[in-house]
Amino acid sequence: MFDIAIIGRGLIGSAAARHMAESGQRVVVIGPDEPTDRRLSSGPFSSHPDEGRITRIAGRTAVWSHLAARSIERYADIASRSCIDFHASSGLVSCSPIADEWVANGVEAGGVINRVSAEWVLEKTGIEITNSHPIVYEGPPAGYINPRSLVRAQTKLVEQTQSNVIKKAATSLELKLGKYVIGGAWGSISAARVLVATGAFGRELLETPLSLQRMCRTTVTAEVLPDPALPSFIMVDPPDARLEEIYWVPPILYPDGRVALKIGGNLIESNPVEQDDLIEWFQGNGSATEADSLKNCLQELIPQKKVVSWKQKPCVVTNTLSGHPYIGWVDKGLAVAIGGCGAAAKSSDEIGRIAASLFSESGWDSIISEKLFAPIFQN
Repeated sequence: MFDIAIIGRGLIGSAAARHMAESGQRVVVIGPDEPTDRRLSSGPFSSHPDEGRITRIAGRTAVWSHLAARSIERYADIASRSCIDFHASSGLVSCSPIADEWVANGVEAGGVINRVSAEWVLEKTGIEITNSHPIVYEGPPAGYINPRSLVRAQTKLVEQTQSNVIKKAATSLELKLGKYVIGGAWGSISAARVLVATGAFGRELLETPLSLQRMCRTTVTAEVLPDPALPSFIMVDPPDARLEEIYWVPPILYPDGRVALKIGGNLIESNPVEQDDLIEWFQGNGSATEADSLKNCLQELIPQKKVVSWKQKPCVVTNTLSGHPYIGWVDKGLAVAIGGCGAAAKSSDEIGRIAASLFSESGWDSIISEKLFAPIFQN
């Protein structure tokens, strides 16, 4: 019998588990490692099996900027105590029609962000921006994190508290005689209270499903030479008109030995999918159309880069109706922290900390109103 069980050992779940465990609560965190071969796995899958995610303070809303800034403040402590590095300050170039709002949000949260010109970007980074949107540059600590390494770091710190980590998937959640029973192929455990932080998978564990849009995405890695001058990058209205927005993480080393730039984005024409379709999606190679459009964008923006090889794989973004994560109680003793909206990796430690505060004696602990994160259910 545990005080608290956290279902989901991704970026948010592992962060919440660390904050709870280090506050002295008796917790168990449940979630599988990355499958050795996703093509043969039936899931659950996660968004963190990757080597690079953008980190930045400038955000689309003041809430996202706050979440990022508070998380980034703790990167060094997490890395130091776990002995696992996961953050690189490569800087960020952003090109968006609402760039001024990003600057205002980021500066208010403590970031160092400035308007720059396309000529400045070309000279300093080699990126050729030709649309008319305003451009901003955010210096360190903006750059990227390794999400796999961050999950390992958070999990290691949980284990150092002598808390329990079950590296298997939970497939059932039931309330029996006033306690929650969580089961899987590994057996079952019980807990007085539960936090569900399962990302795109696991929504069905809840009796009343949350209103979420799970969007299929494709990412492409381009094997290129290392380039210390190339920053992380975000662009609205990129060169290929099939895409609404793109991003990339500069060249980094992948487990297969390639040094590669990862680029992703979202097609203008895309629709939400259900969990059964997601399993088939993750067992495949993603969208050929999306991959082709991403390659076109990369070659237009940095035409001087010689690409040695291309690879692509599927991904998923879990969107909420509010545009911010759902963090809150959904039943007596049962809370959720779900819905990264494609922006949660960098902010996951603060999202996890706020979720953990729900289970403390004092309750909600954030200057942001609890109402902005309130879970919304399907009708």
